[in-house]
Amino acid sequence: MQVILFLLLLLLPIKIGGGLWLRKLWIFDAFSYIGDDYPRNWPIKWPHDPRVSMPIHDTVRFQLETEDGEAEWAASIPGSGIVYLGEQCRPFSISMFHQIRCLDILRKSISSVWSRNATIDQLGQTRDYELTKHCLNYMRQMVLCRAHPYLDPVLGFPQPNAHPDKDVCLDWSVVYREAVASQKRCVS
Repeated sequence: MQVILFLLLLLLPIKIGGGLWLRKLWIFDAFSYIGDDYPRNWPIKWPHDPRVSMPIHDTVRFQLETEDGEAEWAASIPGSGIVYLGEQCRPFSISMFHQIRCLDILRKSISSVWSRNATIDQLGQTRDYELTKHCLNYMRQMVLCRAHPYLDPVLGFPQPNAHPDKDVCLDWSVVYREAVASQKRCVS
């Protein structure tokens, strides 16, 4: 009886580990990408340790109203920002690219308001206005959805100011590389 229990305890982790390993190998084939048959998260093949350290600091890049800033924002999404999955190359947007696109829309709106010395309401109910409202709300929801508990040091008294120094993130270069690969595979 003890031998059987020992063998069961020994084989259980092997079975679970083997099942997870096989699932990882076959995850791309597990969905047809037709109708509702697709995963909620893009099954990217991440490296063993997908984390990278990101220093948080002000930068001279990605400025609001410069030609270089405009070019950097335009280049921050690979291609159209659409990824294509499955044999039929079904198009999907991913949250990361949606967020970057929204940040650029917010940047353009801020720049437009500043250049006209106006308020958003004075610009009127245009498509840009509706996109700006959508993006502001979407970014608020994404911040809440990804409630990241990383602690930022607070400096200054009586006016406290958060001074983040670094964070640990998923390696975004993997997402870019996989997006470009999906675009090359499916877009002629």
